[in-house]
Amino acid sequence: MKVLFTTLAANAHLYNLVPMAWALRAAGHDVRIAAQPDLTDAIVHTGLPAVAAGPALDLAGLSRQAQKRPANKTVFGSEFDITETREDRLTLDYVRGVFTTWCSIGLERLAHEAVLDDLVGFARAWQPDLVVWDALTYLGPIAARASGAAHVRMLFGLDHWARMRGRFFALGGAGGADPMAEWLSGKLDRYGCTFDEELVLGQRTIDPLPPWTRFPVGVDYLPVRHVPYNGPSEVPSWLSEPPARRRVCVTLGMSRRDLWGEDRFSVDDLFDAVAGLDVDVVATLTARQVSAASAAPANVRLFDFVPLDALLPTCAAVLHHGGAGTTGNAVVHGVPQLVIPGNMWDKAGLADLLADQGAGLVLDPEQVTAGHLRAQLLRLLDEPSFAASAEKVRAQIEEIPTPARIVPELERLASV
Repeated sequence: MKVLFTTLAANAHLYNLVPMAWALRAAGHDVRIAAQPDLTDAIVHTGLPAVAAGPALDLAGLSRQAQKRPANKTVFGSEFDITETREDRLTLDYVRGVFTTWCSIGLERLAHEAVLDDLVGFARAWQPDLVVWDALTYLGPIAARASGAAHVRMLFGLDHWARMRGRFFALGGAGGADPMAEWLSGKLDRYGCTFDEELVLGQRTIDPLPPWTRFPVGVDYLPVRHVPYNGPSEVPSWLSEPPARRRVCVTLGMSRRDLWGEDRFSVDDLFDAVAGLDVDVVATLTARQVSAASAAPANVRLFDFVPLDALLPTCAAVLHHGGAGTTGNAVVHGVPQLVIPGNMWDKAGLADLLADQGAGLVLDPEQVTAGHLRAQLLRLLDEPSFAASAEKVRAQIEEIPTPARIVPELERLASV
């Protein structure tokens, strides 16, 4: 069969899809990955064919603009936060405001009409049997409906979209304005198609997160094991030698470095926190971050990039920003995690769920000091319960089907 993947033009979102795309390709299916042209090179480097659609997205530029808005906990600078979970806040007006904000600002930027025209044109010409779409990229279900293909969502993080959608209907939202339905209907009208609720959450949803991250919503989830993909990389020769003492990885992830260009804590605080500790620290920091900090302590080695899938098996702990990709890498390798979460989508919530499993600790980025950082890192390294819990979580992941094992489910869906 022919399978079209669509993704947000960001490496982290692409890398989340690659193991599933290659599982389908290895099973003999024809696979293409579509996105704005800023992602074409990254797609090509996965070894799969790229389909460029519309003008460049320039997500980094959009992210810089977002930083100029009044500071708060939402990506778009509005009062409506899709990650809000407090019952007293989740009124119908609030939930409707969440969808209005996302449709008018977020999704509208990602589904530019020129991008949609190119993608729908390609889909109608190529005639995919199945569209697999990144859960933030509503180009996918629109192209699927316009070309008659089956379609499935693939989550990149916690399913706040389904949680908010369920809340919307539970509060009686179907009886009034529905920003999501209105926005999608406007896009579909362009291609002679009509809206139904299936387009919001897909015919099924592929979920690569651990089962303890799942909200109790009525979604037809297809669980899949997280398989790390770190992009084109070379394994450094020094990783073949076992570390002489406990090793700690520090990474801020791709999205924070590539898109937002800001840090959630001071690199100097990090250096002060680990100076003199009986550990080896491998920190993946950019030249900008290093130049803005004091000299690194003797027990810190600095790199611009090291593939986490190769580095983490040698580590006793990892300190990171809370991204789903980094969290998934660490879970797969059973590494205890110290998380200083960013404010994008689900990072704080995912970190809290990890801590609930006993496999990590969470630090509020507004309260990070060198002393606090040092104390929490030592807890993670010295208290055996964290390593034991991380190993337990890793064992749970081993029971989840691999991408190759869910290919038959996708084949059945596409054949209906």
